[in-house]
Amino acid sequence: MPFFIRPCNLEMDTTAYIQYLITHHASLNLPYSFAAKLSFFSSPITMGRALLMFEDEPYGIVGAAGFVYGTGAHDYEDRHVCHVEIAYIQEEYRSTPLFMRMLNGLLAEMKAGNPGVSRVQFWVPASQQQLEKLCARFAAWPCSVKSTGVSGDQHLTFYSLSFAKLEEYCRRFHFANT
Repeated sequence: MPFFIRPCNLEMDTTAYIQYLITHHASLNLPYSFAAKLSFFSSPITMGRALLMFEDEPYGIVGAAGFVYGTGAHDYEDRHVCHVEIAYIQEEYRSTPLFMRMLNGLLAEMKAGNPGVSRVQFWVPASQQQLEKLCARFAAWPCSVKSTGVSGDQHLTFYSLSFAKLEEYCRRFHFANT
């Protein structure tokens, strides 16, 4: 089953991206109101970049991701930091090769929009054991930051990673057959 990633450069892609995430908002495990989730979905379109992952046959969307350049804490002027707002692959399609393909696509888009990007950061629900296990590998890298916080009644884990190290890690994977 071949898959491919396409940046949301056209209005039809942007519409499909928002509709897809609204359809799957309950599966995203985001501890926020629907209005706050909608803000996370849409901010990559206006302040960063968004991506869709497609299955080649029957040509359907199976995932989406988006990030913003900069952080709210610094009025989005710290554009060397990319904050991943959303990264989702439907459960029945989740695998290491597809995750790596999505991550590689995100990194390529980050660099395309700002060759000077040096940090990637994101939050994940601490209750998601699979994500925690995966991210623990990233957190062990030099210059990585891991911290915890609470939003509502959910514990979250924050990760901040070297863009160069993440890019180097992705280069180890071959994407031709996924």
